[in-house]
Amino acid sequence: MNELERIVGRKGKVMVIDDDIGMMDAMSVVLKKYDIQVIPFTEPITALENLKNNEYDILIINYLMNPVRGDEIVKLVREFNKEIYIILMSGHKELTPSIDTMRSLDIQAYFEKSSRFDQLVLLIESGFKYIASIENAKKMSHTIELHAIEIVDILRNTVGAKDNFTKDHSDRVAKYSTIFGKYLNLSDEDLNTLVLAAQFHDVGKIGIGDSILLKGGKLTPEEYNHMKLHPLISTNILSACKIFEKSLPLVKYHHEQYDGNGYPTGIKGTDIPYLARVLTICDAFDAITAKRPYKEATTLEYGFEELLNGAGKQFDPELINKFIDCIKQNYEEAKAIHASSF
Repeated sequence: MNELERIVGRKGKVMVIDDDIGMMDAMSVVLKKYDIQVIPFTEPITALENLKNNEYDILIINYLMNPVRGDEIVKLVREFNKEIYIILMSGHKELTPSIDTMRSLDIQAYFEKSSRFDQLVLLIESGFKYIASIENAKKMSHTIELHAIEIVDILRNTVGAKDNFTKDHSDRVAKYSTIFGKYLNLSDEDLNTLVLAAQFHDVGKIGIGDSILLKGGKLTPEEYNHMKLHPLISTNILSACKIFEKSLPLVKYHHEQYDGNGYPTGIKGTDIPYLARVLTICDAFDAITAKRPYKEATTLEYGFEELLNGAGKQFDPELINKFIDCIKQNYEEAKAIHASSF
């Protein structure tokens, strides 16, 4: 059982790139005795393609190879894999890589080739321990993040206990955001940021008095000014949890308007973060079309008209056209989301 398997329960996988076939064969035999799975390559380009498509824990690469040096290969590796643990090796004491090269390419260890592989085994086992510690830290961080979401969701449910619309509205906005985000070909990270913001953008309403939050009629100017604090309250609540870090600007600015007449800061146009402009449209579309205590639900088509009326004023005009096209392309799914508000 190797170190990684002992610590986290899975075998470590090592790629070796070296044009010295004899040395690589000897290395594979020795490392196998220590239950280290080795996949050898003599041709760097083939190795790179394999590395792109398969999971490896450690890359061991010869520094002086022909026609391409090992550090040049590492530069290519770091373009698509920032995390793999790298051990650079060389058989020439006078031609060892510089400390600056090791640091700039995030190479974790150096092995001076010899007929004995004791040091290499120790370097690999140290690498496995490092990888295991990173994996454990990620698991712990993920657990903390899940607990943070659960706590914030309790606050959201507390708002929902007073005002059912707020929680149900946020759930629908998250669904519209998912559809629209995919239509816009957002990256997985940006889509997650958008949907997380949609789910919790109104949690700050927990700080709004019931007389205002539950009022069935039109708010007075004073009441409306108090209601306009909820994006900042939401931002303050969520800022305590690192998992919401990238979603905070969306939450803070989801009531800003393209012409600068929104709140809480009055920023306008493209100064409003792109994903916040996306969220604003999804948020407004549900508010326009959903049933409320003081109004009946409207049709999706009516929602389109209202969005178009606000294009260039409340909303980013380019995004409005894209949103309407997105909903039309996903009409049945949108109808189901809309129907859940009745």
